[in-house]
Amino acid sequence: MNIHKPLFIKVGRKAFLEKYPTYVHSKRNGDDYVSPEIFSSYILYLEAGSTQGKCNKLSRELAKLLTLLNYTEINFLGESSIPWLYREHDYRPVKQALTYLADNNINKSFNGAIKVSLENLPEFTKSLFWLVRCNGIVMYVNFSDNGFNFTASICQCGNLHISTLHENLDAAFRNAVNRTAFKFLEDEKCSTGPVYQQRAVF
Repeated sequence: MNIHKPLFIKVGRKAFLEKYPTYVHSKRNGDDYVSPEIFSSYILYLEAGSTQGKCNKLSRELAKLLTLLNYTEINFLGESSIPWLYREHDYRPVKQALTYLADNNINKSFNGAIKVSLENLPEFTKSLFWLVRCNGIVMYVNFSDNGFNFTASICQCGNLHISTLHENLDAAFRNAVNRTAFKFLEDEKCSTGPVYQQRAVF
């Protein structure tokens, strides 16, 4: 039996929200959402010739962006309390993504946060990309650094939606983005304009 150490750390949902009470999440009734006070919000996109190419590029550039901002760990949490592995899927990339989570000690009842090091972030991002794009998970997934300086998510179009939570980070963030392949999406929705070929497919 091949047993390996999980590539990321699980944190119980209750314990995580006690530490980060304004992390984006829904309350038990599902109608009331908690979120932090936002300083500024952005949509970042990447140009790529294929969906797989965009997935690979996103995994590299997101890790690069967060490295430039000197973060070492990123926390991922679903907005709702539905477990990560709640939904089964037949599409091969999604099945591989679900297996990746299961192989790293995420069981069918786990609905808490997943803490990922920058070293393992590219591989995790690839899995999250397919899970979000093809409805492999039920809930929206948000992520941030340990200091909770920003909140971000990846949408079905494969774009990065990110909000800075204070002015000091905002300037550093914009500077860091300009040193990556990300581009700011201005005055357009995700499924239009320069990213029209990257719409979500089911």
